[in-house]
Amino acid sequence: MDSHADTILSNLLKKRLKTLGYPSLRKFHADRPGLGLSYEVLRQVVYCGHIPRPETLFRILGSMQFSSSQVRKICGMHYGDFLPISSPVADTPAPVPIAGSVPQDLLADRSRPEGEPAPSPFIEDPGETMSRLLSALPGIPVSGNEDLWEMVEALTKIAEQKIRRSAGRPAEQPLLFAGEPEAIYQFLVRKNRIPPFLSRGENLTFEFVDGIDYRDRFRGALLGSAVGEALGAVTQGLTPRDVQELYGEVEALPVAASARWTSAAHDSMPLAVARSFLPDGLLDPERTADAIARAARRDDPPGLSGFARNLLERGIPWHEAGENAPESMPAVAVLPLALLRAGSFRRLKLEAGILASLSHNHPTAIAGAIAQACAVARMLHAPASSLDVISFPRALSPVVAGIEPERGARPRLGKSATTVGRKLGAELPALLLRRAPVQEMQEALGNGTAAHEGIPFALGCFLRSPEDFAEAVLPAVRHGGDARAVAAMAGALCGAYIGESGIPERFLERLPGRQDLGDAADRLLALAAGG
Repeated sequence: MDSHADTILSNLLKKRLKTLGYPSLRKFHADRPGLGLSYEVLRQVVYCGHIPRPETLFRILGSMQFSSSQVRKICGMHYGDFLPISSPVADTPAPVPIAGSVPQDLLADRSRPEGEPAPSPFIEDPGETMSRLLSALPGIPVSGNEDLWEMVEALTKIAEQKIRRSAGRPAEQPLLFAGEPEAIYQFLVRKNRIPPFLSRGENLTFEFVDGIDYRDRFRGALLGSAVGEALGAVTQGLTPRDVQELYGEVEALPVAASARWTSAAHDSMPLAVARSFLPDGLLDPERTADAIARAARRDDPPGLSGFARNLLERGIPWHEAGENAPESMPAVAVLPLALLRAGSFRRLKLEAGILASLSHNHPTAIAGAIAQACAVARMLHAPASSLDVISFPRALSPVVAGIEPERGARPRLGKSATTVGRKLGAELPALLLRRAPVQEMQEALGNGTAAHEGIPFALGCFLRSPEDFAEAVLPAVRHGGDARAVAAMAGALCGAYIGESGIPERFLERLPGRQDLGDAADRLLALAAGG
């Protein structure tokens, strides 16, 4: 579906709200308890442009008092027998109206009186912004504007302090560590940016095995993660009921969300991180931090969004920009490193913790990234049909033992904290042992943005059906929550186990960036095999 149609629907519904006299969508929803839809479903349709199931859209249009003819035209536009008319290009004749199209008076923007000039575009150039401020401020008298000038003076002092601090930071930073991860690790430990995780937990053994098509598996891991990330981006933040109302039983990416598929695939976090490794196969923290920040999206969890703002907008150096948030996104970003260091457990654990700390220096985020990286590496080397789904998560738990705090915020109560290690070692195996349905697994483990929820749930979705890509990934998508990260992790694990050849073509045929992902996987394999 053309994204232009999404914009038309969103504009129509927002204008209808104003016509009905509602100042907000929440007030409209509160006045219609019989609608049977959550506020989040309405928000996704009205403000985000999601195209729901026909039944759901009928109910929304009816509640907004659209006439039957308008309902037919709007639904025809989104579900067939209608082609949106593009804006005419200069020097070309206007297109002939299509029978049954939405009336132009319905689409017209009446928010600005006729003849009023359009507002000037937003100024993004800092130099232009500064120039306009310098020309405008002298014309503002001090008398009567004391509060404004006091604010300007305070902001000036803050800016001067930031400039002085920024000028002194390069002297504090190491000289790129000559590509030595041990030096990076020791530097971050001294700065108290990370716990000394390398000395904690138990070891695993990784080695390349004869008879395994590693090219197929490396490509499967990156492609599987990209598919999961794209699918999960559609249901991110929704409840299972909201997903059902909007999309029904999700079996593949909804056609109406193809524009979002394109956006999610091109912004794939693992692909951005992989490219930061490819020049030399080394973890350059400054280069990788920049790649992670630029791949972040506006709807990302607050920890990742805050890191991106710290690095790109505030100019904070890479070793200070990370947020103290226990989120799952580092476990998504660590995938290319799991491929690159698939032959060395110690190097993988060392660099996975460093990579996670670039954006999230919380111990739980670091432990989760290490656990996910080790899980992917083990799947790469696991012979087909050899996976023991009960012992697999139990083997990962000792790897991250001691990295996370073992007690809650109120230690006098004697309560143990919820950790990635505890869920992998006890709760998840118990659920798998009794073949718990996905709904029960989601309720027990959670599927929010926290690493101790998303990572165990992603492993659970994968381990329920490790050889069936659709059954491993789609449950993570259908249950919403932090679906983008959870589905990406489940897709990476399944792809690493069954390879590109095991991923159904219906998931790959419309995946933009498929060639780039495959090429990146091939280059990572060459570096891993050579190292």
